[in-house]
Amino acid sequence: EETHNKVYKYSSLNAKIINSFSKHNALFGVDATTLKTYFGGSDNATTFDRIQFNFPHWRGKANNRYNRQLLNDFLCSASTVLSPRGEIHIALCDGQGGCSSTTLQQWKGSWQASMFAAEHGLLLASVCPYEPRYNLSSHRGVDRPFNLGKKPKMHVFAKPNGIVQVPRDIQLCCRHELHIVVSEDEENGSSDTICSMDQILAGDAIEMIIQGIVPDGVRVEVPARQILEIREAEGSLQKVAVFLIVYCSERYPVTRSQADSWRELAEVEVEKFVPLRENRRGRTVSHPFPYPSLHPEIKYRTTGER
Repeated sequence: EETHNKVYKYSSLNAKIINSFSKHNALFGVDATTLKTYFGGSDNATTFDRIQFNFPHWRGKANNRYNRQLLNDFLCSASTVLSPRGEIHIALCDGQGGCSSTTLQQWKGSWQASMFAAEHGLLLASVCPYEPRYNLSSHRGVDRPFNLGKKPKMHVFAKPNGIVQVPRDIQLCCRHELHIVVSEDEENGSSDTICSMDQILAGDAIEMIIQGIVPDGVRVEVPARQILEIREAEGSLQKVAVFLIVYCSERYPVTRSQADSWRELAEVEVEKFVPLRENRRGRTVSHPFPYPSLHPEIKYRTTGER
C-alpha cells in the first residue's frame, strides 16, 4: 500500500472512496495469478460474481509470450474463486484478444484469450467495445497514461451452465479431416451399400453421426468436402471422400485435447457405416482457432458460410 501510494497520485483517495461503500474493501498486495491463496480458505472461502482486470500487461515492454502467460495464469486463478454464475471481465486493446481474427496469422499474433479460457473450463461469452471512464495510468510502472489504440474491447468469460450462448463470430474451434473410402459399388449405388457417393458428399449423415458423440453445447460443422483419386503404393487408384470436421464452442469450451478425443470417437462411430482410409486415421486435430478464420483458410470446395 505504501509503495502504491508513492507511485500513484490518487491511490490513497481512491482507496478511501472504495472503502466508503458498504461491503467494499480496497486491498493491496494481492497477486491476481494466485487469488485462491487470498480468498480460497477451506473455512471461509470467498467467491465472486465479477472479477475484473483492465488492460493486463507484463511489466516493461514485453512480447506476446509473457502477456499470454499472464493472461493464462490470471484466468486459471480467477476461475477458482468465481461463483457458478459469475463473470470474469478483461479489458484488452484492439486485436490483443484475437477472437475476431480472420486469418490464422492474426490469431497467432494475438494473446489468444479464448484458448486459455477454455483450458480452465471457461467460455468467452461476449465481447463489446469498452471506454474506460477513469484516468489511465501505470505506463511501465509509473503514474502515466498509456495508449489503448482505436477500439479497446471488454472480454467477458463465464463458466458453461447450459444458458450461456456464445455468439458464432467469437466461438473457438478445432478441426480435422475425415477420409472415407468410396468403393466402386458405393459409386454405382448398389443396393447393399449404405450411402451412394452423392449421399456421402452431401455430408449431412456424417455431421449427424458426429454431432451425436460430442457433449451438448458443442456444434459440429462439415463446411467443406471433396472427392480425391489417390494412387496407392501398389499403383491402384482409390477414390476418397474428404470431409472437414469442425467442433465449435457454442455452449461448451473446446480445447485441443478434448477435440482430439471427439475425433477418435468420430472415427470409430463413422467406420460402423463406411470404411475409413487407414493411413489418415489418428491424426491429431488442429490447434484451436477463432471461427471467423475458418472459411478463409479452407482450400477446397465448400458449402458456403452458415
